[in-house]
Amino acid sequence: MLLVLGACGDDAPTAEGTDGSSSSGGLSTTGGVTSSSSSGAADSSSGGDVDLDEFPGLSAPVEITIDERGIPHIYGQTDLDVLYASGYQQATDRLFQMDLVRRRALGRQAEVLGPDFVGQDETSRLFDLQRWGAANVERLREEDPDTYRLIVAWLAGVNARIDEVNAGEVPVPYGFGPDETNTMPERWTMQEHSAIAKLYMLGNSNSLERELLATIVQRNFADAWERIELARPAFNVTTMPPGELPMAGPMLPGLGSPAKPPIPASDEELLEGVRTLRSHMAHLPLVGSNNWAIDGSLTATGRPLIAGDPHQPLQSPSLMYAQHLNSADAGGELDVIGWAFAGTAGVQLGHNRNIHWTATTNFADVMDIWEVELDGDQVRVGDEMVEVQRREEPIEVAGGETVVLEVVDVPGYGILLPSDIVPLPIAAPGNALLLNWTGFKATSEERTFVEIAAASSLEEFEAAADTMQVGGFNFMAASLEGITYRVQIDIPDRGDPSARPMPFLVVDGNDAGSFWDGTFLAPEQLPRSRGEGRGWLATANNDPWGFTFDGDVSNDPWYFGYFYAAGHRAQRIDDELTRLAARGGITLEDMQALQSDTHSPTSAVLLPLLTEAWEAIPTDPELAAYADRPELETLYTLLTQTWDQRMERDRPGALAFHLYLMLLTDEVARDELSLLYATILGEESPFAIKFPLLAVQGIYPNSDALLGASRNVVLLETLSRVAGVLEDRFGDVDPAGYQWGDMHGTAFNNAFGGELDGGWWPSDGGEDTVNVSASGFLDENGGIAERFDSNDGALFRVVTTFAEDGTPQALCNFPPGNSADPQSPHFQDTLEDWLEDEYTALPFSRAEVDAVAESTRVIEP
Repeated sequence: MLLVLGACGDDAPTAEGTDGSSSSGGLSTTGGVTSSSSSGAADSSSGGDVDLDEFPGLSAPVEITIDERGIPHIYGQTDLDVLYASGYQQATDRLFQMDLVRRRALGRQAEVLGPDFVGQDETSRLFDLQRWGAANVERLREEDPDTYRLIVAWLAGVNARIDEVNAGEVPVPYGFGPDETNTMPERWTMQEHSAIAKLYMLGNSNSLERELLATIVQRNFADAWERIELARPAFNVTTMPPGELPMAGPMLPGLGSPAKPPIPASDEELLEGVRTLRSHMAHLPLVGSNNWAIDGSLTATGRPLIAGDPHQPLQSPSLMYAQHLNSADAGGELDVIGWAFAGTAGVQLGHNRNIHWTATTNFADVMDIWEVELDGDQVRVGDEMVEVQRREEPIEVAGGETVVLEVVDVPGYGILLPSDIVPLPIAAPGNALLLNWTGFKATSEERTFVEIAAASSLEEFEAAADTMQVGGFNFMAASLEGITYRVQIDIPDRGDPSARPMPFLVVDGNDAGSFWDGTFLAPEQLPRSRGEGRGWLATANNDPWGFTFDGDVSNDPWYFGYFYAAGHRAQRIDDELTRLAARGGITLEDMQALQSDTHSPTSAVLLPLLTEAWEAIPTDPELAAYADRPELETLYTLLTQTWDQRMERDRPGALAFHLYLMLLTDEVARDELSLLYATILGEESPFAIKFPLLAVQGIYPNSDALLGASRNVVLLETLSRVAGVLEDRFGDVDPAGYQWGDMHGTAFNNAFGGELDGGWWPSDGGEDTVNVSASGFLDENGGIAERFDSNDGALFRVVTTFAEDGTPQALCNFPPGNSADPQSPHFQDTLEDWLEDEYTALPFSRAEVDAVAESTRVIEP
């Protein structure tokens, strides 16, 4: 997710070098900021040949105003000037973080962070992100030189700041010093910037772990595979409006994927293989987001509303960097504000003068794995033998010996997964696993985000979104003219799902028909809507078409994907927007309340069932063990009468219900999933909690077998276990002695640690809430953790309306601060608003910015 700027005007200056070279000049400041200087050069804006690879220098002074939340508002004469200053300012605020992000993309983290990061580096080298980033660069230079020049300008600004650091003209940022990693920053190149883009696209579209684990479950845990339909959601809510779904027709039973016999392996070998895989993929988290938009016909102002909160790892500093870029006041193309992923140019999510846009992940399946036969330097791909290419990737390790990874590329078909990254018993002896990803090519994400930010109408926004290829985004936008939802991604057209093995499992590489033929799903097979039927649109990483609702994706008109969110957030958002639409007059306050909502939709299903079980105790001899137990009556009363079903940190009922939900998951799924249970619950608890929810409702065809006892016994035994945990931890089940925040909170970690660690903070939300705050439930030994740490959540929350003239007016909060300097007042100054769900206006007009200005600096040519 990277660049997002405005197109360069005809009179804009020429561009920078692929190594970020710059002839730009001196820096003068106001507001007590120190200054430095270097030789200047005039901006070339008079026509003639343009050197795409050289930034010519600033054409005029650029002003950077820092507001009271540490957000820079950058004003320049041209787009290139603003981009240069943006790169300089981001490097000023976030240079060490940017360096770590680049190392993550290039597979060089272990150089400074040590042996624990070798696995992640091996994965980045395996996917060859630097190579495919370079391919992006060449394509961009050829097809879109204006966007290319913008990134060149940004890199020149980044490198100008790096040169100042290395020359001793400014302090060395925390993290580089002799008491930290003992390194100095290296200059950036165009190829490295695009490698970071590839890293984010890979994280957005990765399904490697899920497909491998699904294959292990199918082959090694056949009973669990039959009883737990992995695809079936907890709640049947589509991203597409109900009136715009495909017509249901008579579908043939799918061919499916008959399970191959499992390869013999001990439990220890299986468990160690899963752990190794996870350690290699830790920098590619499986997360989600929310967004929705409401047409003006349903709002109090008569103008649209839009909301977005991207869910990613919550770190210190944040993965995203807030900024405002403006050249339009001086005649340029840019006036855009919002958030960029640290280490990338521009703004990926935010608004310009006409449109606000947001995005979530749509989990389209763009990655397949085949088991293929090896024969020396050849592999069998269907009916042909393909010559492989081998490469060695040396990985330097701080405090250790260099590790050399051998990678085997299969030209045109992907890569072979090395056994030290995927040490799982899936491929038979003499065979290997071949992985292909649609990102193994030059793609256009830079162009996409540039054109989105430059869009002045919904039609232009949709055309820009349609240039995306590998990023699996549910794009949503609003302007004064209306709302729109748009998906464009290259999803391989795998043909009739009923006639082929399912691609969410490892596929037989001898099946020539299972390989991609270069065609992709057509636009009419992708989610797209203006929401005209009901007046609102919403996505929460849920199934766009409803193909998974019967647990079977082999009987649908086409194959889109398999692994979606379980639908908890989607259900709550759908319920609330339906209620608000019926009421009418929807306000910004309504949007904020929904975005911060901590109501548990799972509790609304489970607690009535618990009531049925409780009321059956006097008459059912099977339940005699739960009669006349005051501690159970106390908990039952707390959950069903006292608690308001909100996962707020001051609620005793929230803690009791979380324990209840997770222990119910344990009752239902631990034996079925065996040694994979802790991995699945630990990595994807919002996904795992759907298993008991579906089982106790009898929705699974084999629900009774999954429960293993009567529903009432399972529900009451879980309540008894909750009582035991509370008595053990707090000495009593009395709600006066505990609350959710005693055990649940958000940890803002940092890969390096030290002063960058952001600490642990009690926080609201849970696994199934709109304000999501999923946490680890088990410790490393498989017992209940001492504390439930959440490491993922909303990087920011933003709700936006529109002024009468169409200008977006956004309110937001974001944690923990906009600076990565532990000594900066903006290191952690926005955290409290995020914790307390307090929204503040995002200043956009010059008057709004000046009203909250803290300091101003000027970069001179």
